[in-house]
Amino acid sequence: MGYALAREQQMFITRLVKEGKFNNQSEAVREAIRRMQRQETEYLTPPALTPAQVEAIYGEEDKQGATVGRGAFKALRAAARKGARA
Repeated sequence: MGYALAREQQMFITRLVKEGKFNNQSEAVREAIRRMQRQETEYLTPPALTPAQVEAIYGEEDKQGATVGRGAFKALRAAARKGARA
């Protein structure tokens, strides 16, 4: 497989090899791809929230608010049904 890199990227990889961080250019490119894969995976599957984080974000469950929300939803649905009949 062939690939084209910008001159700056080529120079960067050459420097990494000269510094002994990689044995050759292919190793450097493979490592870059592995890092991109890890980054993509971490982005798509973030860690679960801890209970403390959930509490900080959402606070305690508001049972009254949920009841009011359900009542408002029922009222909207009833109004929509009336409008459909009119």
